[in-house]
Amino acid sequence: MYFEKFLYLINIYHQRRILKFIKRFNIKYFIDVGAHKGEFLEFILRLNCNKIYCFEPQKDIFKILHKNYKNNRKVELFNLGLSDKNAYLRLYINKLTSTSTISKSKKTFFRKFKNFILNSDKNYLKSYYVKTKKLDQIFISKKINNLFLKIDVEGFELNVLKGAKKILANKVKYVLVEKHFFKLYQNNSTLKVDLFLKKNNFKLLKKFSFPLLYFQDNLYIKKF
Repeated sequence: MYFEKFLYLINIYHQRRILKFIKRFNIKYFIDVGAHKGEFLEFILRLNCNKIYCFEPQKDIFKILHKNYKNNRKVELFNLGLSDKNAYLRLYINKLTSTSTISKSKKTFFRKFKNFILNSDKNYLKSYYVKTKKLDQIFISKKINNLFLKIDVEGFELNVLKGAKKILANKVKYVLVEKHFFKLYQNNSTLKVDLFLKKNNFKLLKKFSFPLLYFQDNLYIKKF
């Protein structure tokens, strides 16, 4: 419990740094993939966007998100997972719910250390299937441009990006994606994420290292 509160406070500091940098961009449309309870959404709302689209697949967490933001006309909420295919995929719910993921974890030292810190003898508490869609399917027909796409999905980032090829080509201007320094998840390669974005005409603009140094958020901008 104390570690979770400590992590929450550090995360606020980290997100404020990101907000301070991106507020210069005059962002009007924002996609928050992995919105959780709305921690980053609170900062996004300060940007005075026209619309913020939030995706959170966890049932119980989405109820909290929905309760807090259902009456905000600038926010549209989706209880969905995002992937490179429309399907039903297994979601693993962790004790620290901000780290719940569709990705399977590896047997690594960092996983053991994480379980020790959280006082947990399991890699996840429970799992269930969630509906997933492609971002392309949701946004390709919308008449909006210069989107800011933020992805925080604990090792499933490349799958989300592959399901957004069409909007990355002509609608998205900025991508903020999480990069893990420890190989915690199966089939997860931060190098592949970087190569995929560069192949789709994005360049790395800024790195935001998390204070505990186990991940960083990388900001990419579309090259024209």
